[in-house]
Amino acid sequence: MREHYFKKVNVLGIDVTVMRPEKAVNVSMELMRKRGMETIFFLSAESSLYCENQPWAAEFIQSCHMVLTGDRHTEMAAAHNQNGEENSQGMGQFANDYLKRLLTKLNREHREIFAVMKHQDYLDSLKAYLTDSYPSIQMNGIVFEDETDGESDKVVNEINANIPDLLFLCLPVEQQLMFIKEYSAMMNTGLCICIESIQPMIRKETEEIPKWMHSLHLDGLYRWMRKEEKVRKTIVGSIFKNKVLNDVSEEESKQKSDMNQ
Repeated sequence: MREHYFKKVNVLGIDVTVMRPEKAVNVSMELMRKRGMETIFFLSAESSLYCENQPWAAEFIQSCHMVLTGDRHTEMAAAHNQNGEENSQGMGQFANDYLKRLLTKLNREHREIFAVMKHQDYLDSLKAYLTDSYPSIQMNGIVFEDETDGESDKVVNEINANIPDLLFLCLPVEQQLMFIKEYSAMMNTGLCICIESIQPMIRKETEEIPKWMHSLHLDGLYRWMRKEEKVRKTIVGSIFKNKVLNDVSEEESKQKSDMNQ
């Protein structure tokens, strides 16, 4: 594969690659076809804040082949640091556009993917979505709910038993980073994509309330859970935004001070 030179911007100490979704997908497909596993990491506000207190996590993310914006907060931060403006038009769409374009290419080539997720209903919703929208993709997966002895080894063994073209590692930040750092050298797959959740993309394309929850008359519970999740992400996003703006302000003050000396 030819060497790529990407434009990058700094988001709270992490260099994030800036490119169009279609370009990122083309690079991803090239990486998947290489011998050996490469990793693409989608940086979110939560993972960015986690890295501030965990240098090992920041170091690992920087070692990935590409770091892309994983939510609207990091996308806005990247745009701000690149242009000095907060242009919210179209913000938060990069990961969604990337995944749809990637799945289209995987479907066209009849590729096999493997997904590691935190909850069974997340895994089931992905399977249903792929069956309806991308039927030529072969999908397997496993639920990684806890850190009990032998659970990580079980996940690795399942991945290696399938030898997928692409691995989606969709786990909470700390669990995701600790797992990929510890076991990346042991996994037999063409490409690993670390993204905390692909549920937002599925929800945009399908019905919001899972069928199994609707059949159990748990619509109200589901809406409450979604509201709680939205509140938590709003709080995390607010903290993240303040830190980004503080970093930019400090950098501008430093530059002015250097010019006056």
